Formats: sequence, structure tokens, C-alpha cells
Amino acid sequence: MARDRVGAKDLPHASDLLILTASFGLLTGLVEGTALLLLQDSRWAGETINTLLVPRGILYISPIADLVLFVILGFLAAGLCRISRGLLPARFILLLIFMATGFDWLALGLDRVMNPPAIAVLTAGLSMVFLRIFWKRRAQLVGAARRALPVLAAIVVMLAAGVQLVNRRVAKAAEAGLPPAPEGGANVLVVVMDTVRADHLSSLGYARATTPNLDRLAAQGVLFENAFSTSSWTLPAHASLLTGRYPFEHGAEVKAYDGRYPTLAGAFESRGYRTGAFSANTYYFARQNGFDRGFLHFDGTFSNLSDAFMRTLYGRNLMIVYEAAVHADLPGRKRADLVNARFLAWLGQDSSRPFFAVLNYFDAHDPYLPPRPFRGRFAGRQDVGGVLNGWGMREVLERPSDVRDERAAYDGGIAYEDDRIGKLMGELRTRCLAENTLVVVVSDHGEFFGEHGLYLHKNALFLEGIHVPLLMVWPGHLPAGARIETPVTIARVPATVMGLMPGRGRQDFPGPSLEPLWRQSAAAEASPWILSELVANTPPPGGGAPLRTESLLDARWHFIYSRGTAPQLYEWRKDLHEQNNLAGTGQGQHVVSAMMSCLQDHLSRIRQAQCGFVAGVLDADPGWPRGGSPEAGGDSAAGAPAGDVGLDPRQP
Repeated sequence: MARDRVGAKDLPHASDLLILTASFGLLTGLVEGTALLLLQDSRWAGETINTLLVPRGILYISPIADLVLFVILGFLAAGLCRISRGLLPARFILLLIFMATGFDWLALGLDRVMNPPAIAVLTAGLSMVFLRIFWKRRAQLVGAARRALPVLAAIVVMLAAGVQLVNRRVAKAAEAGLPPAPEGGANVLVVVMDTVRADHLSSLGYARATTPNLDRLAAQGVLFENAFSTSSWTLPAHASLLTGRYPFEHGAEVKAYDGRYPTLAGAFESRGYRTGAFSANTYYFARQNGFDRGFLHFDGTFSNLSDAFMRTLYGRNLMIVYEAAVHADLPGRKRADLVNARFLAWLGQDSSRPFFAVLNYFDAHDPYLPPRPFRGRFAGRQDVGGVLNGWGMREVLERPSDVRDERAAYDGGIAYEDDRIGKLMGELRTRCLAENTLVVVVSDHGEFFGEHGLYLHKNALFLEGIHVPLLMVWPGHLPAGARIETPVTIARVPATVMGLMPGRGRQDFPGPSLEPLWRQSAAAEASPWILSELVANTPPPGGGAPLRTESLLDARWHFIYSRGTAPQLYEWRKDLHEQNNLAGTGQGQHVVSAMMSCLQDHLSRIRQAQCGFVAGVLDADPGWPRGGSPEAGGDSAAGAPAGDVGLDPRQP
């Protein structure tokens, strides 16, 4: 590139530069938004596109974001050219515009086969070619941009209006199609404290006062001391919470939920309820992962500027670079305050029908950076947290002091969510809704802080990853201050909630309900094995099916197995940190043998795409009770998933 002597006459006029950058920004964003919407979660899209799925609003969000970026970029380049005194030629401005457009479009098309540096090199070469063609025709280029700008702007405005109109019409049509609601029907509110492990709640014996509001709620309702998730990460656990099915049944083990089973939201919608979801985990508990089924209103993405920007192509790449440079928060983090505010605003729009709502709080998720003063509440200073970050690939801590500080910041996030739950309950009382609302507080999975050499989650099925809070409160309907010691699975939440509601709908979800546990009825005496599952995102290096890890737990034993590894067996009540593997002992070998037979049959049926769990094992192994299989009748015949088969607790 020949060097130009830069003077005022060489640089484009400010108005021309604005027109040029605005036109290119809008055009780039229109192509980008369409491609992101159409390509996402397809075999033509690479990791960059599929990392953050987008709703139809991206059609106008991308053009607006690129408009702002291109204008800033153009004027910044012009300023650099002016102050460089000839080191940067004037044509550098046009080159930068071409490169910004080219990289955007090439990344969309080549994301699956090329990495960003390679795409950048290819973009630079092509941009140089276009610069040679258009530099001498720059006056005509500006003229074309001037004519195109109003057309492009009009398209963006129409897209924005059209998307909003479509969303409103879809919502109104859905509400108009609701059947009559039951008179005096109870409301149901489910609050998911994402990534909160049970042993960090003060109501369950934790030394720090992390959950004073939950402690008070526990005194008003039923607290399950030993609740366990169906997995150690968000996607399968949320699918289980909404369907009552285990991951091997509902299929949302790696990819989106496909709707094969009814959801709680759908059941309440069919009863005439207003249904709404308000998610701060816009990565996984999102409309694009199939969780919008049955929800008339799903509040997730685009709830703040940061979230909207990071879903554009440049936004997500800039956020990654920024986060890598500093210990920044997750891009687009939605605080519990905002989740509450949007829920309450939705609640106030219509009081003629009862509601079913799910709120997802994300403030205890890594990186642990809750707002002040909660961030430093348990550390004595406000700069703790932010080191562990799965998004930023910081997944290990080297120093004990870092573990201490990260744990303190995590506890601060739990305390912040607890504070917002207290405020939310206060709002329900103010609106005279608390007495007729069943409130369920639960978590989807736990978190590791160095136990077993692990950090974060989605990596194992030890207790730290699957032992979660579960609390139910409904004044006048549930006993106050009840504490249930029996191990339970969060997959029983749908059957329990629907079982408490009058009328139809109970048969939609597998049982048994947890209600007999607080009523201390005979039906609560059995101690079934609780299943948790974890499937690796990618196949192993040697090929074959992705690695599965299975966990079975009852009142005494916790059994964990992954293909190609030695079985693990822990007497978990006596060994809460699971340090003493009893699989090789004489006593443990009997249990391991039965569990291995169970899992072999289970995995075989997964491969055959069947829902049975232990059919065939019952007759082969006399140690199995007869009441749990679909073939043998019992609870499973009434809709319980076949996973609820118990090993006789009287056996060693």
C-alpha cells in the first residue's frame, strides 16, 4: 500500500464518513443477523455461532450493534490517520471498513472449518483486493452508500417492528386460546438457585449465615435435607425439573430438549394458567434449548444491552477477548434483582388467572462476582472472586488462598440470592398472593472447590455436584418446619406439584410424589435408588459413544461408574466427602455387583432407545425387590420412571 500524505483534503468529510460506516454497518448486521438465526445449531455452523443461540430479535439487534461499532471504528481510524502525520494513509479507513465487513461474513461462513486468526488473514488479503478496486472510485462508493442508507435503516426498523408484532400476536393468541382457569386456583412459583450446593446453606448446617431468608421459609414449610439432582449441570437438570424424567429419558443430555414429554408449564397452561419463565441463565435455560414449551412468556435473552450485544458476532468475540484480558464478569449477566423485577411486572399485567412461573437466579454461578456488599461479606474485603471462570477457561486454582477467596465470593452470591428471595416473598405478601402460592426453591446442581481435585461443575457426580437444596412452602397446605431426611430426587418435583393441585394433570408426570414423606405414610417407607447421569460433550479420542457417568444413591450407598474406570462406592452419610471407596471390600463387592448388573441393563436400553431401566434384572438377581419395574407393576405402573427401583436396604 502506497503511503499517502494525510491532510484535511485527503480524509473523508465527517458526513461522508458517517454515511459510509453507517451503511456498511447496517448491511453487515443484516446479513449477520439472518445468518446467525438460520445457521445456529445446524451442521453448517461452528462453535462460535452455536456457543450463544439467538432468538428472532437478532435480525435487528445485529444491524444496530454493527452500526454503532462501524461508526466508532471509522471515526477512530480517521483520528489515527490525522494524528499519525502520514504513518497511516487515508485509505486505511476504507481498508478497515472492508476488513470489518469481510471478517464478519467470512466468519459466519467458515466458522466450522477455520479458526479466527486464519479467517482474519484471509479477510486482510481479500480486503486489499477490494481496496485497489474501490479506492479510486471512493466518491461513487460514498454516493451509493448515501442512497442505500435510508433503505437499510427502513429495513431494520421494519424488522424490529415486525419481530415485536409477531411476538405480541403469538402471546395474545396463546392467551386467547387458554381454557377457563380453575376458580381460586393456587399459584405456583419455582425459584431455581442455579449452581447452589446444599451444604452451603445455613439452614442445612453450614457455618456461614448464607441463607437467613431461606431459613425462615424452611420454618414455614418442608425442607428436604437430602435432595439430589439428576445431573451436575444445567441443561439435563432443568429438563428433569420440568418433565419429571431422568436425562436418559428426556434426552437433553448434551443438546436441546426436544419436547418428547409433557412439561409442568404445559400442564398448567392446559389448566388455564398464565405461565412465565424468567431466566438469568440465558446460556442453557433458554427458549433456544427447547424450554419455552408451555410458557406463554419466556424472558431470557436481550433483557439488557450487554446480553443483546454479546449475541452478535463481534459482540461475542469482543467479550471473549475482554474477559481474557481482565477477570471480568460473564457478558450479559442478569442479576436476581432484574429477574424479580421482570417477573413482578409480568405478574401485574393480569390478575384474572392464577400463574405458574419459573425464576432462574444465576448469581452464584462462576465467575463469583456478586454485587456489593455481598461479594466480600464473608471475606472481609471486596476484591475476592472472579478467578474461576469456565467461560474464560480458568478452571483450576493453584493456591489455597484462592480457594478460600473463591468460596467466600460464591457464598456471597448465595447470600445475595437469598436476600432477593426474601424481597420477592415480601412482594408476594404485599400483593396478597403469599397465602395462595406454592413456592418451590431448588437448585439444578452443585459446585466443586477442589474436592476430588475438581472445580466448577459438569465434570463429576460426587455429592458436591448433585446434592442440592429443595424447599416447598404453602401456608395452610404443607406442614410448617418439616424436615425430610430421606434422599429424594428433583425429578419428583413435577409429580409432587401436580399432586398438590386439584383436578386433572397428575398422570402427566412420573411418580411417586414426595407428599407421603411429610405425611409419614406407609408409601414413604421405600428407599429407592436415585439416578444421576452425566454425558461428555464430545466422543473420546479413540472414537465411539460419548463417555457416560452414572450415579445411584440410596439411604446408605452412593455408587458411581464410568466406562473404562473402576467402580466407586461410598457410604455417603458417614463419608460426606467421599474419600473412602468401599468398592473393593467384601461388603462393597456385593452392592457393586448388583449395581453393575443394573447399569449394564440400563445402558443397553439406552442404546435401544427404550425407556426401561432394569427389566430383565429382576428375575436374574433375587436381591432386587419386585415392586418397581413396569413389568412387575408397583409405582412404575402408575407412571414412575423405571429408574425408581430400590435395592433392599436391609441387605449389606
